[in-house]
Amino acid sequence: MLAPGDLRPLVEVCDLVVSYGAVRAVDGVTISVAPGEVLGIVGPNGAGKSSLLAAVGGQLRPTSGQIRLDGVDVTKLPPHRRARRGVVRTFQDTSEFGRLTVFENLLVAGLGMHGASLYAATVGARAQARRTATAAERAAELLARFELEPMRDTYAMELSGGQRRLVEVMRGLMREPKLMLLDEPTVGVAPHLSEQLRREYRRIAASGVAVLMIEHVLEVVEEVSDRVVVMDNGSVIAEGTYDQVMQSQAVREAYLG
Repeated sequence: MLAPGDLRPLVEVCDLVVSYGAVRAVDGVTISVAPGEVLGIVGPNGAGKSSLLAAVGGQLRPTSGQIRLDGVDVTKLPPHRRARRGVVRTFQDTSEFGRLTVFENLLVAGLGMHGASLYAATVGARAQARRTATAAERAAELLARFELEPMRDTYAMELSGGQRRLVEVMRGLMREPKLMLLDEPTVGVAPHLSEQLRREYRRIAASGVAVLMIEHVLEVVEEVSDRVVVMDNGSVIAEGTYDQVMQSQAVREAYLG
């Protein structure tokens, strides 16, 4: 587990506000995540967790506040420009290409890092061939690591929900992320695949990637997270280790009413 303060934060969210009309879904949230750290975000429904994640990913424009990545203000950058800076987001509903094979899904993700068609036209066929070979090698490594080699040529639409979740994580890793944003990463996943995903999230963090994770299953949060932030009504009501936040009276009231 990473000790807080060991590294300079990779992502810093400062006094962030996200509003829908008169409603503040995120109300003055300040958090940070360091390289190699897993920060779990928990809270009751409507607490503002998904809005916070969408703001960090660029899918929502904040009303006010600042988001910094590697010290650079990215608050106004669209999602594709944040992706080029190493931000990868997964969603509650997986977003793989159903009519492509597992291997093709990974290859597309790897080649899409710089805009494959424009890149090929600019630097030529030989360079593009080298990039394709490198991406194919990386895809093969991930298939072996995630124990999906037998599914290499299976169409993504034929996979189980848990297998599609694995493919989505693998697609994110093909992009060599600095920050992974995980929205309910174990939802709809069979227990044995959930265990595999938990191991992988810790392994991803151990490689130096910062992970910001929304998760309702507290067992997963306890096992995977270095720190936990609890939100309620758009605000942070507790922050610390899992044990620390679960001892908070404010957290108990938020969950139990």
